[in-house]
This record gives sequence, structure tokens and C-alpha cells, in this order.
Amino acid sequence: MVEIIVGCGGWQYFQALNEDPLRLYSLAFKFVEVNSTFYNLPDLEIASSWRKRVPEDFEFSIKANRKITHSEKLQPSKEVIDLILRHIELCRILRSRMLVFETPKNIHLKNIIVNLSKILEDVDTGNIRILVEPRCGWRIGDREVVQLFKDLGVIPVTDYSREEPPYDDKEISYSRLFGKGEHNVYQFTDEDLKTIKERAEKRKSKRVYLSFHGISMYLDAARMERFLKKGELPPVTSKYGIDSLEEVLRDAVFPTTKQDLIKKHGWKLVDIDRDTRVPASVILKQLRKDTYRNLRELVDELRRRFERT
Repeated sequence: MVEIIVGCGGWQYFQALNEDPLRLYSLAFKFVEVNSTFYNLPDLEIASSWRKRVPEDFEFSIKANRKITHSEKLQPSKEVIDLILRHIELCRILRSRMLVFETPKNIHLKNIIVNLSKILEDVDTGNIRILVEPRCGWRIGDREVVQLFKDLGVIPVTDYSREEPPYDDKEISYSRLFGKGEHNVYQFTDEDLKTIKERAEKRKSKRVYLSFHGISMYLDAARMERFLKKGELPPVTSKYGIDSLEEVLRDAVFPTTKQDLIKKHGWKLVDIDRDTRVPASVILKQLRKDTYRNLRELVDELRRRFERT
């Protein structure tokens, strides 16, 4: 049976008063994707401290720096090869087996595999696996090109809430989960999580890594963990109905318009009852006024209309 490991894209926002965010995160999840490396590589001493602050069986994956994938577009230059070697050293310090390359939409699959093949002729990755998430999409390539990735031992990365991978590696499958919103503003619905679980369980790999990203990643990942362990999808708030909507709108700034509320907060999930959740936009679209002075005014209107006895 496949082992599914749940984590998130970083631990920086996993915070509690006077607690080390990484240590605290490692108590909740078993792996993390280090996204900060996309912008800057840490000193090796800092990376070594990360390894010491987590349990022995905790796992890291590393996202390749944007200079490799976006600035240099995987050109097999000496500069790129030297930078990849620095990533390999970082992986070894963290005892990470996964180096993730996210390539931009304007690089075609054929160019990715040609350049990556040349790079790997000069780079010994050892037991560190190369994972590729082509933002151009796997479907854009023909079977022959996709087969070249498979032959090279590349692990394909997709968002399981959107699509399945083009093939399975026998050891590792990996999904970077952003959902269906814009600019990482999304909260995974119950149906999303069911789809992700179903696709993860179909993989022929020994281990499947689910890396949640975006504005709601810690809650999304925690709900997935509960779903995998208990077979149930927990609520996202502490209340139901209009009380739940009031809870998710606590950080809304008033006065504001109905349209602005839908735009900024409509993506958040509201618990209708124990087993039913909907995006807040479903309720917000029912508002009758164009502008609201405060949250109380908005909630009172909804209570008068929908909580009549």
C-alpha cells in the first residue's frame, strides 16, 4: 500500500508565541518543501541547524533557485552547473532526496529535457532525485518527449487537484498543490481533498508526497492529514452557518462593499453544518445592500433573513 506524506511549502508562518516555527511545524507534519531556496540559498550552517531542530525521520524537499529555472532557463552553463552542485550539497546536509525544478510557462518540455540531460551529464546527484514541474504543462508534450523524462529518471510533478501525472516513478510521486484560485488565494474544498486522496492512492510509487501551498496551506494540510488517518473531513471553523461566516470575516476591513467582500474573502470556506462546507462567496452573493459599515450590520441582515423561526 502506498504511503502518503503530507506537508506544506515552508514553515515561516507556522508560528506560536515564543516557539520555534520549524520545530513546531515538525511536530504537526512529517515533511516540508523549502521554498525560500527559490529566492536565496541559505548558508550551509543555517541548513545544518534546520536539520538539528527536527525529528530524525522528518523530511525536506528543496525547490531549485529561480536563477537556474527562470533566469538561465536550465541552460547547461558552468554557472548553472555550479549552482546545482550547491543545491546537491544543501540536500545532503538536510538529508533530502528531492530537488524540485519548477520551470516557467515559456519553456517547452522538449527544451527542458534537452538541457536537463546535458546538465546531468556533468552533475552526479547520487541518491538525490530530480523532480520537474513544467508550468507549460505535461500535456503539451508528445509521448516521445515525456518518455525521455521517464528514461532520465525524472519524477513528474503535477497538482493532483487539477490533473494526474503522466507516469509514475516506482519510488516517489510528488504533488505541489495550489488549487483552482488565482495567485495562491484558494482553500481546498472537501471535493478537492477527496480527489487529491483518490489520485494519491492510485499511484504506483512507494511514497507519495503532498505539498500544500497558498494562503490556507496549513489548514488544508491538517484537514488532509485527518482525512487520511480518520477517514473524515473536519470543519474549517469552530461554528456553523452564519456564525461560521462571521468567524471567517473577522479580518475583513469595514466599511466595504459587497463586491469587495466577495473578491477578498469569497474564497474562504464556511461550515454550513458538520458535513457541508461552501465558499463564503455563495453566502455573500445573497447580500442585498451594496455597502456595509461593519460586520455586525452584515451578520444582522443575514440572521433576519435566514434564521427566522
